[in-house]
Amino acid sequence: MKALSLWSTLIVLSGVSLSISPAHAATKASLCVYDPAGANGDVFNLMKDYRTAAAAWGVDFVLKPYTDEKTAAEDFKAGQCKAALITGTRARPFQKFSSSIEAMGALPTYGNLKSVVSSLLTKKAAKLMKQGEYEVAGIWSAGAVYLFVRDKKINTAGKLAGQRLATLDFDKAAKTMVRQIGASMVAADVGTFGGMFNNGSVMAAYAPATAYKALELYKGIGSKGGIIRYPLAQMTLQLLIRTADFPAEFAQASRDYAKKSFTKGLKVVKSAEKQVPSKHWIDIPDADKARYDEMFLDVRVKLRSSGVYHKNALKLMRKVRCKKDGTRAECAEKRE
Repeated sequence: MKALSLWSTLIVLSGVSLSISPAHAATKASLCVYDPAGANGDVFNLMKDYRTAAAAWGVDFVLKPYTDEKTAAEDFKAGQCKAALITGTRARPFQKFSSSIEAMGALPTYGNLKSVVSSLLTKKAAKLMKQGEYEVAGIWSAGAVYLFVRDKKINTAGKLAGQRLATLDFDKAAKTMVRQIGASMVAADVGTFGGMFNNGSVMAAYAPATAYKALELYKGIGSKGGIIRYPLAQMTLQLLIRTADFPAEFAQASRDYAKKSFTKGLKVVKSAEKQVPSKHWIDIPDADKARYDEMFLDVRVKLRSSGVYHKNALKLMRKVRCKKDGTRAECAEKRE
């Protein structure tokens, strides 16, 4: 099975260079890199380019490959790594604000995502990127998350009721959504959900379009299934550091680097979506989309109240959505 190619999003990291003149010798630091293919994967290789750029900012990274994201996050928390590259969902315990970017239905378009990420990576928003001892030093798109189904007849939330749905077992937001629609949750992780979908253990699974080829999800789709063309959320890759372990100017230099490379990264994601055969995309009526928007809003409000999502992050994303489309019902309600 091929490595999860959503990580190829980070191909943009090569060729962008910002520099700081360090006043002292380079700081040594370890960087946990989650890549399903380990040291031979796209992410790990591209982090080598990032390591080269970081030297100009006063940091000499030692890269540590991980094929298990949970272990990478745990080792970072335990201090075995001073920095970690993980998904926004895994970053939630360390940084609630930035991880809220992945809130269900919060950013329906890549334009929305770019606007939010671009603002968060600026120097003006630096304080928002810090939480306790941790700080976000970069955010990249890993693609919009779509629902993959083994039967095109499962094209509404109502038809998901009672169906077995592969769900990331560590993601409280996803569990809440599954309960909301009445589906039957089947615990999974990044390494197992593809197999579950392909062998028929579950009738549906969610993933970026980059997983279509990487995890051979076309096998599960077969001749009867498809991908519902409605973004459930935006998956991101986030670089976390312990602020005290790095030079004062490092985090912002790294965020500037990520901001400059963001647009090129989106091109990689969009290219993967274009490679999915048109016959496998399932378009749904605008009326259904409006109902899903309302359902996702209810879920976000519920998860904000339970402390999963950051309230100010949700407000920021609502402003971005309404600036792009002021006709949305939520713009007048202002529930977020």
